[in-house]
Amino acid sequence: MLSRFINDELPLALTWLIIGLLAGLVYALEIVGLDGSQTLLSPERARSLHISQMLYGFFPLILSLLPFALFQKEGVLSEVAIGHLRRYFVVWNLFLLFMSMALLFGNMRGLPFYDFPYQLTFLLAFSGLFYLFALVDALRRYEKRPLWVNVSLLVVIAAPIALIILMNPDYGQVEQTLVGPHGDNTLGMSFALIPIYYLLIKLSATRAFKPGWHGLWIIPLAGYAVSLFIRNFFHSLSYGEEWFFQYLTLLYLPLLWVWLRDAGVTFKTNPYLILSIWAFVFVDVQGNFLFIPEIRALIHRNDLVVGHAHIAMGLGVAFMALAILHHLLPERFRRVYAVIWAALMVLMVVALSIAGVIETGGFGGTPEPFLMIRPFIGALMLGMVLWMTYERVRVRIDSPLKLYHLTGLVSDAGGGVILILGGAALFALLGFDFGGTYEYIVFAFMIGTGLMHWFGLHRDAERFAALSATVRALCASVFAALYMAGTLDGVALLVALYDGAFALWYWLVLRGKE
Repeated sequence: MLSRFINDELPLALTWLIIGLLAGLVYALEIVGLDGSQTLLSPERARSLHISQMLYGFFPLILSLLPFALFQKEGVLSEVAIGHLRRYFVVWNLFLLFMSMALLFGNMRGLPFYDFPYQLTFLLAFSGLFYLFALVDALRRYEKRPLWVNVSLLVVIAAPIALIILMNPDYGQVEQTLVGPHGDNTLGMSFALIPIYYLLIKLSATRAFKPGWHGLWIIPLAGYAVSLFIRNFFHSLSYGEEWFFQYLTLLYLPLLWVWLRDAGVTFKTNPYLILSIWAFVFVDVQGNFLFIPEIRALIHRNDLVVGHAHIAMGLGVAFMALAILHHLLPERFRRVYAVIWAALMVLMVVALSIAGVIETGGFGGTPEPFLMIRPFIGALMLGMVLWMTYERVRVRIDSPLKLYHLTGLVSDAGGGVILILGGAALFALLGFDFGGTYEYIVFAFMIGTGLMHWFGLHRDAERFAALSATVRALCASVFAALYMAGTLDGVALLVALYDGAFALWYWLVLRGKE
């Protein structure tokens, strides 16, 4: 049931991952000299889009399915809950679309983790309403609800309210800049991952699993509460105090090892989960290692040394989500992809860390060769995700009408994306005027027309062909009229000729032959 749902939603979800990886690739190339100033993917916009898609796109969307994967395992998931999940995905995907466009057109808040306009927070919170409906439907099917179920319910109820309050530009906490090592904050963020790991281990368990050694998470939680009390009611934490709270995170390592052992989870059972926990262990040890002042001063004075936050997101949190997909769709998210992804991330970490140490004077040489490794590895990762997407969406082009739809999809949807990102540069290269207003609306309409062909490839090929041809003929007539009236330049004539020819291809050659 849930596997069928996520398989249906997978193409669009992977699209957000592709967009995020592409933005990261462009940013990496811009660091080594690519000029993106004439495109919407200028360095600051590319970086913001990359980070925002990683934080709010594919990975958190898939990670939010974790309770429902457990509900399915325990036999309490229904089609009613799946229906609510579909609505939840619709609204979240709409949020991601609006967020991406806002960031591409420069509407940014200048914050590292919440860069999109505050107004979009309400759309994100609205999606949580349908998530709550789905959760409640599953909960009422339990005769006796487990503790983790009740905790999940409280979190889902509180999350949208907290989101709107914390992200408010006037009194929200995210507008405040954190200065210093903030070790107690690291302790809190690390603790937030422990319940998720517990549920993932429970999902992947090969035998009855009852967690133990609770003191290893209770002590860090108590420490975090004490740190907040001291910081808010007495004084700012000293470096030594933050160091103490940071080191409490080391208690999580034996806790995770015991849970894995007791649940019988191995690399063969779920390679993504094991690699995620390995990344967490590395992050924990590395973060505490970098807290030593002398070491921090040597290698953590720049943004290129990959610190614990980068590895935690790129491997730890990412593989949490992929562990769920491996459980639900093992034939699509195979072990080989986990190994390739992890190997590429490790190579990128090493290359960027060496470049960062060179910049601080720790090593001799120049950092540029190592900086070039990042876009190369980024391109490989993007290629792997594109291949995984292709495996999911490929269809047989076994008729002239399907060829027609494939051509329209590539030319219009693909061309529209290219023009939105780099239309200003391309128009200048071809000698056309570019106002930067209505053109973007035309480019978006191109993408929409291309997506008609996407649906034509998968269902009702004749109907979607007729619809797209009608839309093209209407647009062609308007562009031709504006060109002949002298309102628009030669671009309008090219659009009219292209869309008119595409419509005639269907009406004169292909109609009725499916």
